[in-house]
Amino acid sequence: MQVIKAFFWQRMVTFPPFYFFSAIGLSIAFYFLLPEFNWVAFPYNLIGIILFIGGSYLLNASSGLFNQKQTTFYLEEPSVFVMSGFYKISRNPMYLGALVLIMGLAILLGNLLSLLTPLLFFIFINYLCIPPEEKIMQQTFGQDYLDYKQSVRRWL
Repeated sequence: MQVIKAFFWQRMVTFPPFYFFSAIGLSIAFYFLLPEFNWVAFPYNLIGIILFIGGSYLLNASSGLFNQKQTTFYLEEPSVFVMSGFYKISRNPMYLGALVLIMGLAILLGNLLSLLTPLLFFIFINYLCIPPEEKIMQQTFGQDYLDYKQSVRRWL
C-alpha cells in the first residue's frame, strides 16, 4: 500500500495539468472569496483578455503539434523529438502558453491574490515538472537534445 501511495504522489507532483487547473481554480476562488483584493477595475482588466487568448493559442498550437507528430505528452519515452513551430523559440511552449493564459485570467479577474497563481504555476512547473521531462529527453535523444537545449531556452 505504501508503494502505491508513493507512486501516486510522485505522479501527482509531476503532473502539469494538476498545476494548471489548480492555478485557474485558485484564481477564481480568490476573486469570489476575497473580493477586497479585487484591484483592477474595468476597463483596465480587459488587458487580461489579450494574454488569455494569446496563451490559449500558444498552448493549443504547441499541443496540436505534439498530436500531429504523434508523440507522448507526459513522462513517457517520447517517440518524436519536436523542434519545429514554437519549439524553435522555447523548449516548453505549452507551459509558456499555460503561464500566459493564467496571467491573463489573473489580470482579467483583477484580484491581487490571483496574481500569485502564475508565479506558483511557474515555480512548480519549472522545478518539479520540467527537470524529469528533460532527463527523459536527454536519455532518449542524447546529444541531439543537448544541442537543442544549448540553442533554445527553457521558457523564452
